[in-house]
Amino acid sequence: MTKTVVFVFILVTAVFLFDVFIIAKMGSQESISAYIIRWSHEYPSIPFLMGYLAGHLFWRMKDNSVYAKKEEK
Repeated sequence: MTKTVVFVFILVTAVFLFDVFIIAKMGSQESISAYIIRWSHEYPSIPFLMGYLAGHLFWRMKDNSVYAKKEEK
């Protein structure tokens, strides 16, 4: 595994565990999802920016070398 894969895995796991902890201690109204939903109603730019980020992460890249399997060293 590359450093990037390990970093993303740790980050996602930490956010998940934090959210589970907060829901268990304070209820679902304090979860990350609840805050994002409330903020999205106040600031419509948040869903737009999240969509922009998703497009940035998942849209095809012009350079086809990113689709090739990485050589092991």
